[in-house]
Amino acid sequence: MNETLFYVFGIALILSAVVVSVVGLRFENFPATRAILAGTVLYFAGLVGATAIFAVLNARDEQQHREAEQAAEETTSTTEASGGGTTSAAPSGGGAAIKLAADPSQIAYATTSLSAQAGNVTIDFDNPNQAIPHDVCVDSPSGDELGCSDIVTGDTSTLDLSNLKPGKYTFFCSVDSHQQAGMEGTLTVQ
Repeated sequence: MNETLFYVFGIALILSAVVVSVVGLRFENFPATRAILAGTVLYFAGLVGATAIFAVLNARDEQQHREAEQAAEETTSTTEASGGGTTSAAPSGGGAAIKLAADPSQIAYATTSLSAQAGNVTIDFDNPNQAIPHDVCVDSPSGDELGCSDIVTGDTSTLDLSNLKPGKYTFFCSVDSHQQAGMEGTLTVQ
C-alpha cells in the first residue's frame, strides 16, 4: 500500500510540475493573483510532503521485509544445524539455556512453547526487528513475575532464572500491550 501511494503521489507531483511549467510559459502574468500563487504553493507543498512520507514508509516496509527474509533463513539454517531443538544442556546443576526469538514481521514470538529441566535456566532472547522493541518476562505458575530481560530493538538480551521447579511458566513481552496482542507462550519445566 505504501509503495502504491508513493508512486501515485510521485507521479502526481511530476505531472503537476509539468502542467504548471507549461501554463507559466504560455501566460506571462501567471499566477494572476496572490490567492492562486498561495494555492499553488500549498498544493505543491502537500504533494512533496506526501511523496516524502510514503517514500520513507515504503523504504521501511522494504527493510522489514528483507530482515524478515534474512531472519527466516537464519532460523532455518540454525534449526537444521541443531537438529530442530530449542533447548540445549546447561552446565552441571540442572537447568537449560533456551533460545527464543521475536518474529521479525509481527508482534509475536517465533514459538509459543519452550521446555527446560528444573534448576537454573537462561533464556537467550533475540529481537531481529529494527522498529519494534521487545523483551521476555517470565511468570511463575502462581502468576508471580520472576524476571524480565532488557527491552531490545534489533539486538539480543539474556534472562537468567534461578532454581525453577517443575511446572508450567508463562513467558511474555511486557512492552506496551504486546502480551494482550498474543505475544506470550508456555515454558514447561520438568
